[in-house]
Amino acid sequence: MTAWKLLFGLTLAALLTGCSAGQTALSEAVNLLRLPDGGRLPHAVIDGAGTVHVIYFEGEPRSGDLRYVTRPVGATAWSEPIYVNSQPGTVVGIGPIDGGHLALGKNNRVHVVWFKLNRTEFLYTRTTDDGTAFEPQFSLAAGEGVEAGPSVAADDVGNVYVFWHTGEPPESERSVFMTMSNDDGERFTPALPINRASEGACDCCALHARTDDAGAVYVSYRGAGNNIRRGQRLLASHDRGASFSDDLIDLWEINACPISTTGLTNSPTGMTVAWETEGQVYFTTTDSLDQSVSPSGTAEARRRNPRIAVNHLGESLLVWGDAISWQAGGLFHWQQFDRSGQPTGGTGTGSEIPDGSLPAVVAEPDGTFLVIY
Repeated sequence: MTAWKLLFGLTLAALLTGCSAGQTALSEAVNLLRLPDGGRLPHAVIDGAGTVHVIYFEGEPRSGDLRYVTRPVGATAWSEPIYVNSQPGTVVGIGPIDGGHLALGKNNRVHVVWFKLNRTEFLYTRTTDDGTAFEPQFSLAAGEGVEAGPSVAADDVGNVYVFWHTGEPPESERSVFMTMSNDDGERFTPALPINRASEGACDCCALHARTDDAGAVYVSYRGAGNNIRRGQRLLASHDRGASFSDDLIDLWEINACPISTTGLTNSPTGMTVAWETEGQVYFTTTDSLDQSVSPSGTAEARRRNPRIAVNHLGESLLVWGDAISWQAGGLFHWQQFDRSGQPTGGTGTGSEIPDGSLPAVVAEPDGTFLVIY
């Protein structure tokens, strides 16, 4: 038996033990389902049938692996984990800006991206035609000065978009790049810069991409214009990636990288974006960037790593961690908002998010929310 097969058996046994744990109710509308043992850095989406799809990181921070699990509607535990990366130890999971991203495309095919160190590369895989495994991973591009992982978005007609930012210092000269596939991830175009050159890209801040029901593509990223203008920005394409607008979401002038993350979700009220500015977390729809909403109360530390979900009624759940260091997951917090962005009174805290991780959240078909970390 090879060392890798032995490791696979031991790891799988541990994961299956973790999968047996059920979800916990935080309120009538909010449930928590922890990742299998040792899992962190979850990224979650939900399909039209109500099945939750999650990838998460496990292993050594600089050379770990990705696992994939699902939870069908009505179930309270995860499926058996599936290995995502075909080459062991090729995933970075040092902190919240790392790990993998997934998107559901045509026929609910799962597309996953991440990056590796040493010879830095942005990597991609997708599920096989029958959805029972992942195809061999392959490199989309190499990068310079890479500190944060890529993101992927897909639509239901076979378009797949992958984004990352790269470039040597100064950060004001970095760019956000895109490669895309029109055949469901079979082949990808050469990568090209898509953001406004004067805005740069903050090297240790994550970006996040999503498509909406009409096929528009959105990317939330943090700029670095003049190495000081580090506000959150929104790239948007309404012509399937042929061109992008580049608009400011929120201003933040700071002569240092804040090491932050961001989240996007599609909803009945439109594409919704969540981000951090100066230790506070916010969200708003992409068609009303000047009308941001933030949680009430006094933060115990820096509010960071926000994620947002919106249910079919237009009600929102914002989740985040209160933490001081960039790598700490922090104390978990959540707050509910109504369709107009007003707090509903639903708010709470939970256990510490594991170090080097962050929460994920999805809206269920019945209007409740599922938090994952």
